[in-house]
Amino acid sequence: MLYSAGLPLAAQAAQAAGSPAPSVYSRLGVRTVINAYGTVTTLGGTILHPEVKRAMDEASRHFVAIHELQKKAGERLAELTGAESGFVTCGAAAALCLATCAVTAGSDPLKMNRLPDLTGMKSEIVIQKAHRNGYDHAFRMVGVHLVEAVTADDVRRSINEKTAALAMVISHGLPGGKVDLTEMISIAHSAGVPLILDAAAEIPPADNMRKFIKMGADLVAFSGGKELRGPQCSGLLLGRKALVEAAYANSSPNSHLARIAKVGKEEIAGLVTAVEVALRKDEAAERRHREEMLSRVADHVAGLPTVKSEFIPNLDPSHSPRLSLQWDEAKLGLSVREMVKRLHDGEPSIAAADMAHFQPAWKGLGIFANELQAGEEMIVARRVREILSEKAKG
Repeated sequence: MLYSAGLPLAAQAAQAAGSPAPSVYSRLGVRTVINAYGTVTTLGGTILHPEVKRAMDEASRHFVAIHELQKKAGERLAELTGAESGFVTCGAAAALCLATCAVTAGSDPLKMNRLPDLTGMKSEIVIQKAHRNGYDHAFRMVGVHLVEAVTADDVRRSINEKTAALAMVISHGLPGGKVDLTEMISIAHSAGVPLILDAAAEIPPADNMRKFIKMGADLVAFSGGKELRGPQCSGLLLGRKALVEAAYANSSPNSHLARIAKVGKEEIAGLVTAVEVALRKDEAAERRHREEMLSRVADHVAGLPTVKSEFIPNLDPSHSPRLSLQWDEAKLGLSVREMVKRLHDGEPSIAAADMAHFQPAWKGLGIFANELQAGEEMIVARRVREILSEKAKG
C-alpha cells in the first residue's frame, strides 16, 4: 500500500493495517473523558446536538457576508424569543462585554475607539454584592467600576450621573441577594437606566430566553455551549433593538475593543439552530431520562458497606438531576477528593464532582447526567463500585 504524504504517521499505519484511523485526540496524545460533571468550559462544554452539527457543517462550505448573516440571524432570534433584537456572540462573557460597550460608548465611533478609557462617558454599573463573581471581569474589561449594593435602597442610592446600567446575575452557583430580578428591573427603569442580565447557564428551561425579555430585562446574555447544546464558542445577546445594535457595532467583524470576540459563520448558524431545537424540545422527558440514568448508578452501588445515595434537591429548573453518593470516609479510608482523583486517573478517565466545592455545598460524590452519553452511566457505576469494594475489603 502506498502511504500518503498528507497523513500523520499514526494514521498511515492504521490505514496500512486496515484499521480505523486514530481519533484527532489520540493523534495529539490527549485522553477523552467521560463527563459526569456537567457543562463546564474546562471539559469542552457540551456535545453538539446533531442538527447543530449539520447546520455548522453546511455553513462551513460557503462564504457569506457576516453582517448580513448576523442581521438575518438576529431577526430569527427575535422571532423565536420575543426580543426586539439579538445576535450571536462568541460566548456569554463576550455578550456581557458587548452589553457593557453598548451602555457606555454606544455606537459612537470616537467613544468606541477610546475604550476602555471611559473619559466623558458613563463609567459605573451597580450590582448586588452577592452577585460579584469571577466572571464579572466581562463588565470590568470595558473600564467600568462595579458599585456594590446590598438592599434595594442601596441600589437606588448608588445610581447617579455616572451610572451606565444595573447588572443582575441569575445563577444557581450564586445563591443570595436581597433584590430579585423584577425589583431590579423596576429600579433601573424608574431611574432611566438599562438592566443587563447575566443568565449564562439558565437554560433549561429554554423558555427563559422569552421570560427574561418579557419581564423587561434590557440586555440578556446566555451561553450557547451549555444546555443549549450549541457551539462551545458561542453565546447569545438579546434585548432592546437600540442597545443590541450598539453592542453589535462594538463587535467583530468591526474593528473596535471587542474585535477579539470574533464569532464565525459556523457558530452563528449552529447557535440559531440550537435555539430552534431547544424551544421545541420535551424538557420533561429529557429530565426523566437523566433521572433514570442516575437511578441505575444508585442501584449498582446499593448494598456496599456504609454507602448511600440521594438525589440533590434542585434550587432552580436549570439544574440537571444530580446524584450524590456518600460513604463513611473514615471507615473505608477513602475521601471524596481521592475518589475524584482515582476516577480521573483511571481508564477510561471519568470527571465527577466533589460536592463540598459547590454552592450551596453538599456531601458526597456528585454524578450529573446531563452530559453522559448512552451507556456511560454504567461505566461510571462499575468504576465507583470497584473502588468502593476494594476499600471495603481492606
